[in-house]
Amino acid sequence: MKKLVSIILAAAMILSMATAVFAEEPAAVEPNGKKVTALFFSLEGEFFQMFDGLLKQELEAKGYAYESQSSNFDPITMCEQIENAAIGGTDLIWTWAVSGEAIADTCKRVREDYGVKVYSFVQNPGEGNVDVFRGTDETICGNSIVEMAMEWADKNGIEGEGAVKTLIYGNEDSTQQKERYEAVKAKITEDKRFEVLECVSLEASTVAAQSTTENMFAKYPVINCVITPSGEMALGVLAYTHSESSPVAPTDVAVFGTELNEEIASYIKDGSLIGTIMNGGIPAENVKAQAQQIDDLLQGKEVEAFSPVDMGKVTIENVEQYGY
Repeated sequence: MKKLVSIILAAAMILSMATAVFAEEPAAVEPNGKKVTALFFSLEGEFFQMFDGLLKQELEAKGYAYESQSSNFDPITMCEQIENAAIGGTDLIWTWAVSGEAIADTCKRVREDYGVKVYSFVQNPGEGNVDVFRGTDETICGNSIVEMAMEWADKNGIEGEGAVKTLIYGNEDSTQQKERYEAVKAKITEDKRFEVLECVSLEASTVAAQSTTENMFAKYPVINCVITPSGEMALGVLAYTHSESSPVAPTDVAVFGTELNEEIASYIKDGSLIGTIMNGGIPAENVKAQAQQIDDLLQGKEVEAFSPVDMGKVTIENVEQYGY
């Protein structure tokens, strides 16, 4: 099930950033009598805990009571949590689901039967089933990854057709991941400097990417670049290039991926990961924008049904802006 949500991921930050964000106690705010219930598919790991903390901080600063729960990757559990929150009298339900489609009917029902506002992040339950969906077109995400690779080639003065021998790793276990993968494959054809040796669909895991990379280096005499719309796959590539069995130095292969956490940031800093896409941009700014939209919704103001997120291109030049 975790493979379905590697998009989200989507985005991760280290706990030290969260600590810095929460260092100052906000001034006391008069409660406004309204409640927001945030339902995450997971609250394990530093990124989700940080995101939960930021959302709580922003909404409580606006006077809302805040409660969060995890469904532990189970869509049925999340549907039950949505219904229970509506029955319990919450004013707005915020969701980050494993699958938007899996909670679509439940979201629609609580809106119609209980008048509860529904705000969905990353996974889209569909038009008419939520009041606001905040996310992105997966094609944009895929394109952004390839754009980073093109910018890297420009910066390094790389010229000549086929100069960059490239592997593309992707995953097709979810609609979102497949869209990203297809976008990467299509976008790379625009730049003839990149010769695609092979496009490989595999499990979105570090172990799978590491073993695949070992096989690819046995198969191809020269590999200059690996592009993948997955943080876990990027880490798998790097695990191999950093291993004793790798025929090349880690910095000899330009690796591009998505997501951000302490390990990914460390590879960016040592130059072995050239860039990563942070879906949503800087998390603190993303959450602040969401909290304002939630506040507007609950005050009866008009809010656009689709709220696009930024695509943060994280490189060694700007990784510190993301808390590293």
